[in-house]
Amino acid sequence: MNRLLRKYSKLLLAVFGTGLMIVFLMPQIPDLVSRFGAGTTLVATLGRNGTKITTQDWNEVRNELQFLDKFQAGLPPLPIIGRIETAHQYYLLVHEANEAGMIGGAVTAGISDQDLLNISRNSGFPPATVREALTNRAGIYRYLAHMVSAGQHSDRRLKGEGRRLFDAADAQIVSVKANRPASGKMPDEQAIQTQFETYRDVKPGEGAHGFGYQLPDRLSVEWLTIPTDSIDDSIRNSDAMSDRELMKFWRRNETRFPGFESSDEIPETVQSAMLKELRTGQIDSIKRSINDRLRLPRRGFDEMGGYLLLPDDWSDKQIAFEDIREMLRTEHGLQVEPVSTTGDDMIEIEEISELDGIGRARSDKFSRLPVGLYQLVEQAKELNGEGLYPIQASVAGPILSDTSGNLYLFRITEADAARPPKDLAETRERVVSDLQRLAHYEELLAEIDAIKQATETDGLATLAEQWQVDPPASRSFQKYQPGTVAFYVQQGLSPQPSPARLPGLANEDPEVIDAILTQASGIDLDTSINDLEESDRVMILPSDQNLALVAVRLIDRRSLDRDAFQQLAVQQVIPMLLLNEEFGGDMSPLRDSFSSETLLERHDFRYAGTDEADNANGTAVPDDAQANVSN
Repeated sequence: MNRLLRKYSKLLLAVFGTGLMIVFLMPQIPDLVSRFGAGTTLVATLGRNGTKITTQDWNEVRNELQFLDKFQAGLPPLPIIGRIETAHQYYLLVHEANEAGMIGGAVTAGISDQDLLNISRNSGFPPATVREALTNRAGIYRYLAHMVSAGQHSDRRLKGEGRRLFDAADAQIVSVKANRPASGKMPDEQAIQTQFETYRDVKPGEGAHGFGYQLPDRLSVEWLTIPTDSIDDSIRNSDAMSDRELMKFWRRNETRFPGFESSDEIPETVQSAMLKELRTGQIDSIKRSINDRLRLPRRGFDEMGGYLLLPDDWSDKQIAFEDIREMLRTEHGLQVEPVSTTGDDMIEIEEISELDGIGRARSDKFSRLPVGLYQLVEQAKELNGEGLYPIQASVAGPILSDTSGNLYLFRITEADAARPPKDLAETRERVVSDLQRLAHYEELLAEIDAIKQATETDGLATLAEQWQVDPPASRSFQKYQPGTVAFYVQQGLSPQPSPARLPGLANEDPEVIDAILTQASGIDLDTSINDLEESDRVMILPSDQNLALVAVRLIDRRSLDRDAFQQLAVQQVIPMLLLNEEFGGDMSPLRDSFSSETLLERHDFRYAGTDEADNANGTAVPDDAQANVSN
């Protein structure tokens, strides 16, 4: 046997050694097999030809997105979309940019080898991933920027439009509003009825010339004011602040108010400190007494949508505020003025903040941040509130307080939600007034040339005096502010122009503002406005939205400087604003063209193992394929 083993020792060693190795590796065989095939696992398909996207491909996408998420603060926002939301949006944008020839070599990443290594060390991502991510994102940026600038604006036009959009103009303004025609003629009944029917369901300010007769939210409110002085007087007159209690308080707080043993007279600082401590408890007691009295008759009431379901005889059961006032006098020694109201007629909800005292009062009952009276009443049930705050007519709201410490108890007594007028009688006076204003406006338009000539000669102050309107007001106009535009661009939102408000006029009028800025930006940069002739500085502009003439005299202009223009040009902001104007201020159709859902559909991108409906919604995505990264 020994001779046999020696003779075949090498063969036996090979056979048994291989067997031992197999036995040793057997527990790891499934993992090894899994790893071997992981790189070829199908994640998704692209296009009608079903181009395969494997786990290895998708891991690269995820790694690039994770890096861009960490590095995003140093990158300019992407045109149109602002940021990338999902992994497949990033993958498909890279695909489109590559197909458009916008993704170049490594040099297009715009980073040196040394900076690449530094970023790699600081971020923990391999240099190859960093370079590929920056190269792809730069390609996406060029691709989207190309879409924005597809209109092929010349450099000269971009500079001119940049001045129009960002130059600021300082001017003096006099607004001459139409009132009634010189003849005083009244419109006929047919014209009145036609005007009413045309704009009865339109909000004021939204129709032609600002016409609109839809009635706004209106309400009546009653309230009790509990002055902080009355609360303090009730505390001073109570046993809680007797001389004995004051001395005990002084003794307990001798470190704060030294000299207890050397004086028999209680200092004012001691009295003020004790009053401050007692005031909180007194206010809590007052609120508790009021709320207990108000809650008693409505105990057990059912609720719906956060609002109480009141019985038909609730007006007979509810507690009158005068009874609350009497209770405060007898139980707390408070001197409270009689109940205040908004008057016999309902007021518009916008006027609620103008009420004396209570209009600026707030409550912290429903939020960590105090909520004002206006925010509370606009959520009233009768005004079609959404139940955010449980405010309704005939039910007292939360007790409010102002910055002076005064307390307010309020209740809506009547409310009427925004609606069209029931008939002409409800808004007849306004309809007639509007028709008279329109007739007078037409008379003013016929006098524009004469008004301009007189203004150039006599000045705006004389014009204001002649027309008995407000004296000239100084205003600065600028359509867009660079910092504000940059914020909107970073968020992928449509930049919003500055409000087009003119002194003395209710409705915005962008056309008048544009005319002022166009006139200012058209002046040669080397020319001082003070050197211009009056005819070049004075404008008389019609404001159709306000039925008024706007007299303008340019005072100064502040042009967009070269550095700011270069920065806006690099970010493709000016072409984007021009595109925004062409879209009527709504860029959502263009933005939607590069959304995740649109890209999925455009490229027939399908995740493996999902049906058509899931794929369209981008829902059933494998865990290893998901990414939701803002960059």
